[in-house]
Amino acid sequence: MGLTEKRLAESIKTNELPAFQNKINKIAGYELKIVIDWDSFTAFDENPLKRLTSVMFESVEYVIKKICIDEVGKEALKEKLNTIHLINTDDFDSIKMEIKDKNFYLTFQLAAYSYGSLVDSEIVKYIENVL
Repeated sequence: MGLTEKRLAESIKTNELPAFQNKINKIAGYELKIVIDWDSFTAFDENPLKRLTSVMFESVEYVIKKICIDEVGKEALKEKLNTIHLINTDDFDSIKMEIKDKNFYLTFQLAAYSYGSLVDSEIVKYIENVL
């Protein structure tokens, strides 16, 4: 990780992540912690970090909004989910999602010239089936 990546990661940690965390908590109606596996994002050039906010944050926001459209969804999410873990990989075959012990692990492949992710509607469907 070079200076560019260090600066970008620090900017995300101090500026964008707190605002995003507040937005998600407001939508969900409770503290739904966002944890970023920083090592998986900073091991590459700045592309994964840029895509963290432009791709992963947007996907998470969309998913939480879809699930929390009413009190039934908010209560179900609160019962089953405490933390969302955002993870980057450089291996397209490692793209996945998993809920385990009230933790949602979301892995996207953002470390290449193009990126790979899960379709937002697939993520919603997966979570709703667990709820």
